[in-house]
Amino acid sequence: MSIDDNTWYAINQTRIMTEPQQVLATFGVTRVRYYIVSEVMDQVGKVKIHEGVITSEKPSIIVPSHFAKEILSGFGEAAREYADYLTKHGDLIKILQYGLQVRKEETKEEIVSGSLAEVLGRVMDVAAASREMSTVIQGVDNMWEISLMKFMQNFIERSAGKNFQELQDHHQMSHEQEALKVLQQVEEEFYQARGNKSKISDLGKKLQDMGLYNKYEDRFYALLRECD
Repeated sequence: MSIDDNTWYAINQTRIMTEPQQVLATFGVTRVRYYIVSEVMDQVGKVKIHEGVITSEKPSIIVPSHFAKEILSGFGEAAREYADYLTKHGDLIKILQYGLQVRKEETKEEIVSGSLAEVLGRVMDVAAASREMSTVIQGVDNMWEISLMKFMQNFIERSAGKNFQELQDHHQMSHEQEALKVLQQVEEEFYQARGNKSKISDLGKKLQDMGLYNKYEDRFYALLRECD
């Protein structure tokens, strides 16, 4: 799939002036306030500021084809076409889905006077003074959603390494904790089965169902001999 010249123009003209020092949280919600600053078409000395919030939910590992479907609530057709393009070029998007969405109720725009450089400077000062995570983006007025998506793509890719490693570590820890619980359960079953042939029989079946019979075979037969 190809994308049109206007979209390519918006992509190439987008400049991420400031971005969050942090990356997206792996096990929590991340909120990033964005300011997209662009010259107003056909109005000399006028600059438009789009402001809003992106909210990221806990990431989950999925295939890239879910990208456009899951995160583009509220975006226009050009942004969706760009997302479709990204999903067909797997090297451009990581396999982490963040549930990024523009909160339309928090999106606003205003037109101010001044040069693009002057307004960018003022907006960057505002963003720097805020305690919120934020990004300031130089974009294209009528294609500002493309500029926002370019930031989102970059932010995901910058965050993905840390997020993916933390997800793997969490999965490994969960697996180890589950294995420990199983071992503790087996030990309890052995203790309760001492001197009780009925419980020993149930224990043998459980060990087979859990795929642990070979590991505990010697102890199991020793338990049986104790009942003789």
